[in-house]
Amino acid sequence: MTGNQPNGSSSSNSSTTNSSSSHHHTVSSNSSSSGNSSELAEKYGVPGKILGEGAGGSVAIIERSTDKHLFAVKQFKAKKSNESEFDYNKKVKNEYYMGLNFHHQNIIETYDLIQENSTFIVVMEFCPYDFFTIVMGGIMSKHEILCYFKQLISGVRYLHSIGIAHRDLKLDNCVVNSDGILKLIDFGSAVQFKYEGDDENIIKATGIVGSDPYLAPEVFDLENYNPPAVDVWSVAIIFCCMILRKFPWKAPKYNDPSFKSFLNEPKEFNDDPVTSTTVDSDQTAKDSSSTTTPPSTTSSSNKLFKLLPRVSRPLISKMLEIKPVNRFTIDEVYNDDWIKSINQCHYDDTNNDELIKNDDHNHHLITEDDLEKIQQEKKRQRKLSKEESKQKISA
Repeated sequence: MTGNQPNGSSSSNSSTTNSSSSHHHTVSSNSSSSGNSSELAEKYGVPGKILGEGAGGSVAIIERSTDKHLFAVKQFKAKKSNESEFDYNKKVKNEYYMGLNFHHQNIIETYDLIQENSTFIVVMEFCPYDFFTIVMGGIMSKHEILCYFKQLISGVRYLHSIGIAHRDLKLDNCVVNSDGILKLIDFGSAVQFKYEGDDENIIKATGIVGSDPYLAPEVFDLENYNPPAVDVWSVAIIFCCMILRKFPWKAPKYNDPSFKSFLNEPKEFNDDPVTSTTVDSDQTAKDSSSTTTPPSTTSSSNKLFKLLPRVSRPLISKMLEIKPVNRFTIDEVYNDDWIKSINQCHYDDTNNDELIKNDDHNHHLITEDDLEKIQQEKKRQRKLSKEESKQKISA
């Protein structure tokens, strides 16, 4: 299953900083019938390379002619035939205004909404690297993986603190800037689950949204569910994908052998052997044409927790509690002693342009072209190894 391409998607040949440069948050309407909105062209320029296409629309890169600053622009898909104009406009503007109100270094910035006739275009912060490609490259160090994991937790914690659940958290909906700062994108499925000042009453969500491997089981099993608990489950699945470069299961359903094996897996970890946080080359993507889905699931005979770093197992088990009421909240995750011990790269709170970089790791920022080269080199090395083995046997 492929996921939606990111809103603030990536490119292989550009960089960005945390600064958005000068801009306003506006909604513009234009009645031009040209291929590109004249309002968009006047304020930003003409869209260039298409970065990705998904269920919600297409994303392109744009270079502002006045200062060469790069933005990502999302053009929403046209209204469906069975959708009223009112509902369509409401959906687009809800996503825009939701993004406009998010201000956190691990959340993509939304700047502008331009309307040309019936076409809506959102202008966003541009990040040059997609997280899926970085993960599938298989070259991240242990500390690098943990840094990204904590950044992901920080972004989700911010959303939950203001009463918003993402509901479609996955590798595809994370991008990375040139400083190694991870940002969450694509809020088309996001919902408000509580109102300001009211932490007691949770607004339940309905419907199956997102990609099956990342979804919590209650999304399939219950008529309505607790949205923030679903996000916590998805964050744990993303961590598993970072470590394994595979999904733990195809879907959290009882007829899935890997998920069924997980349900029967003991959650006692004291006697488990220590495992590495890296995986060998045989667990990397076999098909480079798959750009949004790790290639396969873990074997049902390999218990999930034994494949994860020992120190992570107690927390991940709490994040993957089957009963949502027993599952850790994102605050409990963030305040876990192990998470507290992780060094996280971040921007200084008082000076948002100053990067506080931890010296226990560097970030390997790779593009899709880089990933293809890495996979080709691994194939070459495997072929050489097989040939050497044959020569030894024949000798």
